[in-house]
Amino acid sequence: MRSFAFTAVLLLLSAACASTQPVRMEEPRRVVGTENDVRIDAEVYGENLTTNQTLTINYDITNNRPTTIAIADIIPETAYDPETRIVMVNIGSEVPGAQLLPRLVTIAPGEKKSFTVGARINFPIVVNQAGGRPAPNQLGLKVHFLGTTDEFSSLLNIPEKAVHDPKLADKLFPIWIERNEVIVTNTLPMRWAPGDPSMMPADMRGGRRRAPVRP
Repeated sequence: MRSFAFTAVLLLLSAACASTQPVRMEEPRRVVGTENDVRIDAEVYGENLTTNQTLTINYDITNNRPTTIAIADIIPETAYDPETRIVMVNIGSEVPGAQLLPRLVTIAPGEKKSFTVGARINFPIVVNQAGGRPAPNQLGLKVHFLGTTDEFSSLLNIPEKAVHDPKLADKLFPIWIERNEVIVTNTLPMRWAPGDPSMMPADMRGGRRRAPVRP
């Protein structure tokens, strides 16, 4: 379980918000993921990555199930895997903390909801130096949601960003883990831009590249 302080920061600085602007399906800088009748479409603004950068991402969640699902309204976390060179943006991944519980946004059967988030790239990467990690060259999304919402009624679509209830947090922790489901999208090519183009690996220089989108 994450520490209370870390959970509190995530909740208080929540940057996820419902948007009236759906993802543009004709946009080539788009990723898609589907799993068990839930679909994610996301549009990534920008094609460069650098430390201490915030990427704006619009994403749609389409629920084709006969039951309601829910996603935690918190800022996304980013992680980097140097073996695959993929930066993964984790959306809705929070579980109940020691004190606070996040607001849950519901998506009803047959409904599509649009969101906008800012994903912070906050991990240092040393490029082209002895012992440095290889630079990232791809970006994908991993979206976490609750497959059922019965036990979470006190958190659904509430006006507050979070609820302070240690007993409820302790009660919901195992249920949250059990009900959590994940969708992973395809990845987009990205350029690592530390500030000096000469420091980029050769395979990350050049013009704009397009990534295929799964139907």
